[in-house]
Amino acid sequence: MATTRSKVVELSEHTPAQMIVFGLLSVVCAIGLFTMVAVPTVESFFTTFLRSEVLRDGSAVHYRISENREDEVVTTSPFTRWALVDPGDRERPGASVQLDAQGVPKLRHAEYVFSPVIAFAPLVIVGGFVLAALLTTLLGGAAGLVKQKLEREILTALDRLAMVQFGEHTQQEIAALAREIVSANLRTLHDLADRFALPFSQLVLLRNAIRWRDSSGFLRVWRTHDAVKFYMREYFTNRYSNAILGLVYMGAAVLIIVIGIRGLKFLPATDPSVVLGALGLEFMLLVTYAVVLMYGRTDEELPEHGRDTAAHTAQLDSDTEHLLRAFLGVQRSSTADGDRS
Repeated sequence: MATTRSKVVELSEHTPAQMIVFGLLSVVCAIGLFTMVAVPTVESFFTTFLRSEVLRDGSAVHYRISENREDEVVTTSPFTRWALVDPGDRERPGASVQLDAQGVPKLRHAEYVFSPVIAFAPLVIVGGFVLAALLTTLLGGAAGLVKQKLEREILTALDRLAMVQFGEHTQQEIAALAREIVSANLRTLHDLADRFALPFSQLVLLRNAIRWRDSSGFLRVWRTHDAVKFYMREYFTNRYSNAILGLVYMGAAVLIIVIGIRGLKFLPATDPSVVLGALGLEFMLLVTYAVVLMYGRTDEELPEHGRDTAAHTAQLDSDTEHLLRAFLGVQRSSTADGDRS
């Protein structure tokens, strides 16, 4: 028993090297997503759908932030400042260069300016963390941060079951219990679920996670989803669901503020970077919350206390929706009123 608990404590402690490697992997993945996915995708979108030419080669253009302002000279850059210009303004081969009154070559006029770093920062940062987490489920040692977390939860679940079956137990008894769960057929799994007073689906998740732990090579990669699903169900959703819900509301507040500032024309319509960044932030938070809901336990799998908490959270969500509708001036339909009553 002491050996098992010591192993759990050992798996719960992460070394500075693991944290540093995970942070570096997150940065590298975020930069890769930005340069190889986000930038080419949005440039293709501007070229194909907006029929605009994207300047990001360091050239200078004229840009007017609003109608009542004079033109200013803006210098483009590959990642921080783009200019969208009319393709018809491109100089034709062999044509003479147009000069202004001072004899200086005329600059092209930018219809829009765009900052990819601001617009895609939330998307690539969250995407970098997700990719780094997936990579560290497959690597070991200093690069196995998430893998260690998965193995910790598997061992913790087996320890709880061994306490029910053996009381004080050894590592050999835990290994025997893991083999029994993995080799069990459907009928035996139902019997084990009754013996341990567990939902059948929860025991199936544990069996799949044990298979991931005991496999290697391509088979381990193939079963990674089973281990991640088990970790999300057993640990992550129970511990962080409320925090993520709070972040979703905070992201909605940021989006409301940005849209309000844009409505007051404090943000120019010709530079949508900040608005797109706020939309991307709320989008990623909503996707994260959706994943938490998908991998969370159902009402049948929750204990009585958990069901009360879930019901209380649902009531809070309903009250929040009612307040938002009142704030936005949206009237409920008669059917919704009947359901609420």
